[in-house]
Amino acid sequence: MGMRYEHIKTAILVVLVASSLIMTYHIWTYQPSYKVISKNQHLQEVEVSSKSKIEDHILPTEVLYHQNDNHYMSHDEDDVNKWVNEMKKWKFSNVTDVSDAISPDGFLNYVHGSNSIEVLYPDALPLKTFQQLFSFSQTSLPNQTFDRVLIKIKRTPSFFVSVYLVNYEQKKIYSVTVKNLAKDDIKELEDKMKRTYAPSFVYKENKNRYIFLPENNITMNSEVYYTSMRHLDIEKYKEALFNNPDYARKETSTNRDVYTEGTKVINVNTKTDVMEYVNLVNSTTEVMEDYNLINRSFSFVNDHGGWTESNYRFNSWNRITKEISYRYYKDNYPVYSNQGMTEIYQRWGNAEILNYRRPLYRFVRVQDSSVEKLQSSQKVIQLIEKHQNFDPNLLKDISIGYQLEEVSQQPKTGEKTVEFNSNSVKLVPSWFYYYNSKWYRIAPPTEGGDNDGLE
Repeated sequence: MGMRYEHIKTAILVVLVASSLIMTYHIWTYQPSYKVISKNQHLQEVEVSSKSKIEDHILPTEVLYHQNDNHYMSHDEDDVNKWVNEMKKWKFSNVTDVSDAISPDGFLNYVHGSNSIEVLYPDALPLKTFQQLFSFSQTSLPNQTFDRVLIKIKRTPSFFVSVYLVNYEQKKIYSVTVKNLAKDDIKELEDKMKRTYAPSFVYKENKNRYIFLPENNITMNSEVYYTSMRHLDIEKYKEALFNNPDYARKETSTNRDVYTEGTKVINVNTKTDVMEYVNLVNSTTEVMEDYNLINRSFSFVNDHGGWTESNYRFNSWNRITKEISYRYYKDNYPVYSNQGMTEIYQRWGNAEILNYRRPLYRFVRVQDSSVEKLQSSQKVIQLIEKHQNFDPNLLKDISIGYQLEEVSQQPKTGEKTVEFNSNSVKLVPSWFYYYNSKWYRIAPPTEGGDNDGLE
């Protein structure tokens, strides 16, 4: 009996040991089917608004037309779009640097010469970015930039059109071959420019550039908007920008909410409705090409549906500091603010976003508006030149835009209810000038003085 009992215990022990070995083997060799989560997956899955196309956010701001000693200009959105739509019919190729064929002293006269049309962008664009906006049969493009399309017309012995891409600052001119160019369409557009564009004159005090200004007085509408956050949710931005948004820590102080997740911080100014995201660590070593900065900056916002309005357009960039700005435009005029309330700003590391600042609100238009007459171009020049130690060679541009101002105004009786902020905003037409690498506003006579550098 005792021997039989011992055999049973031995058998049970063998089974237990064997089971233990089998379980240990499976534990050691088990490979679960984990789903790999990429660093940017949140940006791809969480959307604040719908997706946009890059061509809707990189647009010209002005068209100039020169005929003999007469100059004409237009900021009108329809006029600019007509040229964009015309160029979309073309097929570009054979980009060739022809800068050496034109002397530096003759550059300005060549670009602004008679029977020339200029389609101006707000800042220089890489050719590879331009390739995404229009049709190119040339796949390999030089790593160069341009800020305007120059169309030159010759009428003798027949109607002939040449197209160039020009970098005004660097005095570089690139000829391009264009197919599908309809001469009748060019003639029709040219005829309209003569009839409807605003006559302008040239400010030539800067020896390196001409500044074209309207001859006649300008009147524009000043409009009041309520600002509404009803379509925007900071929680969605947290999900889009943080790896683990549920673990983000929130701190609140006067007019400010701060969310922190590791080395990433979202700072929300609850008074101006401006959000700023900061990534304190640049963890990548990838080197980014110039054109990729524009592409990635656009895709970064697009991936989380951050283009809440198509009115935010490419405005400026710095290839050295890797900063880029998309500004709010109204009727094809830029809107400025002293508190970053009209700008989507980004700063990149090697290939990773380090700083991202943007408004959270949207504009809700109020029916009330008033017509305002701007100071004449001649008066504006006088005001600028009166500044102490004024150097005309530091003056790069004089243009019209809007200044965003906060106003206190409540909804009218019976007006549809929306979630209003404490302050409404007013877009005031104003003159601005770009001096020594910074934009300044020329305040209306009733306000007096210039504003500090604008955002």
